[in-house]
Amino acid sequence: SMLGAPVIALSIPSSSETVVATPDSESRSLPPEEGIYMCMPLRFLGTTSPLIIDDGTPRIVPISSSICICHTGVGADGRALCDIAVRLALDHRYVYGEEISPEELLEALAEKVQEMTMKAGARPYGCALLVACLGSENVDGSDKGREATMYRIDPSGSVELLNANGDFDTTNERRSSVAFIGKWNRKKEQDLRSQFDSKQYISEQQVQDALIRAVEEQDDSTPTQSTPSEGERNQTFLYASFTHKGGMRISRITKETS
Repeated sequence: SMLGAPVIALSIPSSSETVVATPDSESRSLPPEEGIYMCMPLRFLGTTSPLIIDDGTPRIVPISSSICICHTGVGADGRALCDIAVRLALDHRYVYGEEISPEELLEALAEKVQEMTMKAGARPYGCALLVACLGSENVDGSDKGREATMYRIDPSGSVELLNANGDFDTTNERRSSVAFIGKWNRKKEQDLRSQFDSKQYISEQQVQDALIRAVEEQDDSTPTQSTPSEGERNQTFLYASFTHKGGMRISRITKETS
């Protein structure tokens, strides 16, 4: 799907190295936690208030402790589908007393999307969804079955696995993988995939900088925020980290360019 602003998501596996945090250590200088990291441009930012993280439409929505959804395209359609996903997750927990599985959520959500392609007098949803799943934590502490997965749901209702779930590199270590939705140049996407896949990151700050740089280079239509002064304009990005330990953390990053 080529709908909407470009979104990039990076799945990072658990590190085999043990890191001991000290009271005076900065969290951003520590190796990134196992999880999924996402970034997208904010094109229609109506305010620079620090109290509003996104552009007024929640672009990244947590569904459960291990599932979140990012949408791009028509904002109203994305909001509607995220509301449906939240309701499906809440109904499942109420009935069964446990969180909904990624497979059940994907099947139910894709069915809702596909219904709109056949309903008389209605149009298909004009957005694409990125469903990010961390995998369930194991009681025995093993990593089996905990591979993070990312899926795309298109306006047709089709579901596609975006990252190589459980792939291993030559050292038998689970490797990082990258996924894209929205409007991306195909060649640029291939170049970024070879750049991000299997790369080791020394800090979350490095992950954030790499994702923002990728979106910044791809998205050439980021609008000017407020009135530029002395030839400057602000470029604003939405960055999110989704991990088992830290949960969902969303921040707005503003960069000034002359």
